[in-house]
Amino acid sequence: MASIRRKKRKWQPVKISFGFVIFAIMFVYMLIRIIMSLGDHDLSVFQVEESNYDTNFTATGLAVRKETLNYSSTSGYVCYYIRDGEKVAKGASVYSVDETGSMQDALFDVQNSGSSVLSDNDYKDLSKQIQIFKAGFSPSDFSEVYEFKNSMDNKVLEMYEDMALEQLSSNQSFDSTFSASKSNVSGIVTYYMDGFEGYDINNLSADDFDKTKYTKEMLKKSDVVESGKPIYKIIDDENWKIAVMLTKEEYAKIKKNETIRFTINDSSRRLSAKYETVEQDGNYFIIINMHRYLAEYVADRYLNITFVFSETKGLKIPNSAITEKDVLMIPVSYLTGGSGTTEKKYFNKIVLTADGTTSVEQISPTIYFTDDHFCYVDPADIDDNTVLAANESDITFNTSTAGTYKLKGVFCVTQGSAVFKQIDVIVDGDDYSIIDPNTAYGISAYDRIALDATSVKEKQIIY
Repeated sequence: MASIRRKKRKWQPVKISFGFVIFAIMFVYMLIRIIMSLGDHDLSVFQVEESNYDTNFTATGLAVRKETLNYSSTSGYVCYYIRDGEKVAKGASVYSVDETGSMQDALFDVQNSGSSVLSDNDYKDLSKQIQIFKAGFSPSDFSEVYEFKNSMDNKVLEMYEDMALEQLSSNQSFDSTFSASKSNVSGIVTYYMDGFEGYDINNLSADDFDKTKYTKEMLKKSDVVESGKPIYKIIDDENWKIAVMLTKEEYAKIKKNETIRFTINDSSRRLSAKYETVEQDGNYFIIINMHRYLAEYVADRYLNITFVFSETKGLKIPNSAITEKDVLMIPVSYLTGGSGTTEKKYFNKIVLTADGTTSVEQISPTIYFTDDHFCYVDPADIDDNTVLAANESDITFNTSTAGTYKLKGVFCVTQGSAVFKQIDVIVDGDDYSIIDPNTAYGISAYDRIALDATSVKEKQIIY
């Protein structure tokens, strides 16, 4: 029987198509991502935004004025003609003292009697005062209207007082029981004392700003005054000063400006003034020179002074996103220019060749910033024990001996992985900070950063 011979098949290699390769790569990539995602956790991100931030601060101011106490020369019933904080003209009556009370009764009768009217001369005098005020009035300073009204009220009161004196002139004993006190100077009248009258601003101390030690005594306690007791206070100089005690940081910030802008007691009115600086007994003061608004704050010894500065523009980030990275400090003398460029961003690295000789290779690691002494270099871009050659000398530097510097930054996740980005904090707030938008190797508006820097590691794949 003849044997049957099987035909041998020739082996042929399997042909792999291009599409299969692409599919395999995608499959492996997806498999890796799935495996990595098993250990992932949700990462909260924050989108960086542009923001303005004011650096205003408030401090306590001590008002220092030219204040003079006036004392009563007799005892009796006192009648005040000037309200607290009003201006009084030189020679005008401030108060009167009636030892028996007769003047008060007569003045009441005159003011409430229908038969008592002002004379023609009185009306002419009042009309003249009104015409003078109208001629010099400026709408830009409406507060003068209230001052003029108070002045006219006092003028009318003096006229009624003269009428009361005429009615009592037949009583010869009355003259000896009534005395009117007129002001020797023009100024603003107030009715309190606190021990700062005659205060020397050249003797500033921290105790002057301790409000717990401050006492204020009102002078208008009752209708009766005793001889020799202070009865009112007058301020006869429109120029006054505000002394402010500051911290060392606030003091340094103020000194950067020749003039300062500020508000008083949360007023919407912003003021501008020149100032003097005083450093005394380890404390820091400024003295603001004021030429207006004396009457408005005459009743206050302590003022809340809010210093106003220009708004700072930058990028707003949460403080929880800020982290620190150790970077290498390499002497700036090892920095050099590259081939075809004068920009100094390279280092000369000494390389040992196969034949035992050395050569120089230029490297350009990430340099976050430089100062007068060091370059601050990303350690991930330069090998440990790298030997660098100095320019135009045989001196070398081993990076293993380099010092480290803690650089502030955030983890930017815009590209899908956690990349450390340097930041320069301009304003450090309680919850948020404002950073410089022009920092080298920094972040930009609308970048996405890790909200909590402790929840991510550098170069970690996020998505």
